[in-house]
This record gives sequence, structure tokens and C-alpha cells, in this order.
Amino acid sequence: MVSENIKNFVDEISGQVQKEAKYIELVFTIYYLISLVEPGKRESFQEAINNAESIEDAYEILNALKLQIGAQGAKKLLKNL
Repeated sequence: MVSENIKNFVDEISGQVQKEAKYIELVFTIYYLISLVEPGKRESFQEAINNAESIEDAYEILNALKLQIGAQGAKKLLKNL
């Protein structure tokens, strides 16, 4: 039977890996969305994600990307009216 210390250690490592996996997934999502942003603004978003210090920073960048992509879509839609 596995000791309590080992079980706690494994649980801690597992939790850390899951947290890091979420962050990695979030960053890859952000990079994909950056590719959808108009070329003139991509560099600003890339710089922002490169300078992000926490998962909260990454979520703020994600929210800004959603606004940017939404604005681009609205602008494109209005041009076609």
C-alpha cells in the first residue's frame, strides 16, 4: 500500500500538471486567435502574451482578442451593407 506522503506528493504533482496544461491550452488558443486579427494589430497581441505573467493576464488578453475579432467582424459586416 502506498504511504500517505507519497500519495500527497503524487496528488500535488498531478494538480500542478493539470494547472499548467490549462495554461498551455489557453496560450495556444490565444496564438490561434491572434492569427485571426488584422495584420497591423497582431504584433501588439503577440507582445502582450509574451509578457503575460499569470493565467489572469492571459485571460485578459483573451478577452481583448474577443473584442478585437468582434469589432473586425462588425466592421466587415457594415461594409457589406
